[in-house]
Amino acid sequence: MPIDASPDAAPSLPALWRAAVGRVFKLVTKTHGLRQVTYTRVKTVRAPGADGAFDIEVQCVDIISRVIEGKRTHSNISKEGVLRQHTRDGLPPESFGAECPLAEFEKVTEAILAYTNTYLEWVIQDSPEENNEISIPVDVPHLRLNAMEASLVRHSPFLSGAVYFLTPNSIEAAMASIRIEMMRASRNVHLTDAVDPVYVEEKNTAAALLRTRLHKARLEAAAAVRPVAVDAALQIDSLCLALLGRPSSTTLSWINANPSEEGVVACLGINRSPLDFVRWAHVSGRLVPEEQADRLKLRDFFRGWNNSYTGPDKDGFYPLLRPATE
Repeated sequence: MPIDASPDAAPSLPALWRAAVGRVFKLVTKTHGLRQVTYTRVKTVRAPGADGAFDIEVQCVDIISRVIEGKRTHSNISKEGVLRQHTRDGLPPESFGAECPLAEFEKVTEAILAYTNTYLEWVIQDSPEENNEISIPVDVPHLRLNAMEASLVRHSPFLSGAVYFLTPNSIEAAMASIRIEMMRASRNVHLTDAVDPVYVEEKNTAAALLRTRLHKARLEAAAAVRPVAVDAALQIDSLCLALLGRPSSTTLSWINANPSEEGVVACLGINRSPLDFVRWAHVSGRLVPEEQADRLKLRDFFRGWNNSYTGPDKDGFYPLLRPATE
């Protein structure tokens, strides 16, 4: 807000600053190879003294992105201090940038505090007993990542140091995290006029390599670990499907070769082969008690058209057959 030359037309400078208490101002500057964002939060304003000077307590955060010796770096500074102003020639609050939401400022300061605390925990390990690193080999599926690869999945709960644990969910989480990080990196390119091409190439290479390793891990897991139901289904051939009464390329029929020879044959296309009875079975897989097996007759299961097999009976019992040995 500009200050009018007439003292009666606009509030005084101290009044402007008192009205800005609790507000946050954001100033963005950009030069060749440098982008700087400065947040200034007004905490309190002290009353002017006899000489017209007054103090403003502020909290500031500087975030700087720059290119140094061909490499892009980021730095941040969080500090608190006092601004000395004068009622005659001081700066209004708007000179520190445009107002921004308090939530944005709090998010930035919390992120800086969390990173600083984590970093200090890593480096302040003077005593051997404070070193909590465990060197026991990892005996679960995992990937060892380098620093660049780990940065791509740094927010995933499945990452521990340089080890990324592999589960179906963790692979999906890693793929999503890589997409998010690459989109964020693409946006960051616009923060500076000069971009480190080596850094960009290394990040792209790491993302491509990690995607390949995750895809390979997914295929290996799918080949090694299959659901029991799927694995069991793969073991059922066309004869078993036919005996269970399910759609199959094999059909079963009862034939009479002559008055003394009759039995079951399996038909697959134009090929026919005799079958031998093994035992009685149940669709649930449980054993059939002897008293129930004695009441079952093989011929009763072939009452369909042209003596075809009708499938398990109403109680779920059916004959288990196999190709004849002779």
